[in-house]
Amino acid sequence: MDARETTFRRWLGEHRGILVRLTYAYATGPDDREDMLQDILLALWRSVPSFRGEARESTWVFQVALQVALTRRRAERRRRPSVPLADTPEPAADGEAAAEQRMRWTRVLEALRRVAPLDRAVLLLALEGASQQEIGDVLGVTAGAAGVRLHRARRRLTEVLGG
Repeated sequence: MDARETTFRRWLGEHRGILVRLTYAYATGPDDREDMLQDILLALWRSVPSFRGEARESTWVFQVALQVALTRRRAERRRRPSVPLADTPEPAADGEAAAEQRMRWTRVLEALRRVAPLDRAVLLLALEGASQQEIGDVLGVTAGAAGVRLHRARRRLTEVLGG
């Protein structure tokens, strides 16, 4: 296995969760999610030689994935209107608690789909535990500006959720 493949496999192992969550937030259905994930993986594979280690790997991976998601959404908007969210990921739990968890997750995903794409990215990064500095690195702004953007995005999401 060469260095490129080793790096790619490590990125996939460490960051697959955020890649999948990003597709849920930006894709319009199961087929679109799968296509988007494949596009993201291809873009990540192609980006390995460009990675110079100046940013954290998680920042790099998210930047590449976000660029693919935003590009696909812009192209999709030109072709047809957005389709409502049809399904959600299955939680691990069973019974009534699982049904309630699915309902909350569906509500959050639908709300995320109704905020601006950049706000969606900021919120996803925050949900992944990214610091303001890391969010700023992804967006190309200072940590302070990222904090302001995160505060505003949270406020917009709360408004969309009706809270």
